[in-house]
Amino acid sequence: MHEEASVAAKIAPAIGGAAWAGLTLNEWVAIATLVYVVAQIGLLVPKYWAILRRRRGPAA
Repeated sequence: MHEEASVAAKIAPAIGGAAWAGLTLNEWVAIATLVYVVAQIGLLVPKYWAILRRRRGPAA
């Protein structure tokens, strides 16, 4: 019983904060995933753009 109360006390702030913002846990996961995908795109597109420009060589 004591262990369950301890776990509930640790989880309560996260669940309360998510509920306070009006979003469910599923929605928070979706938002975090979208942020991660956008960050990856922002990091990888310039890298691959530079690789493609190097392969083409100097502009004629």
